[in-house]
Amino acid sequence: MDRTTASIGAALDTTTCPQCGALAEVTERAVLESTDGPVEHARVHCVARHWFLLPAASLTSPSAPTPARTSLRS
Repeated sequence: MDRTTASIGAALDTTTCPQCGALAEVTERAVLESTDGPVEHARVHCVARHWFLLPAASLTSPSAPTPARTSLRS
């Protein structure tokens, strides 16, 4: 990840932590060789301080917060 783009307000690359389900940031991506060919991997750090290096294909989208429900009745 290019740190200069993060300093000028670029959007964070986020996912969910595979261990606890908390919000996590993808801090690095790299292509690693395997016997089946190159595989993109991502380094993930969550707010609970877990970290993982895992295939990018296994990343999940972070859960969108549900909006608060309001009553329209008076």
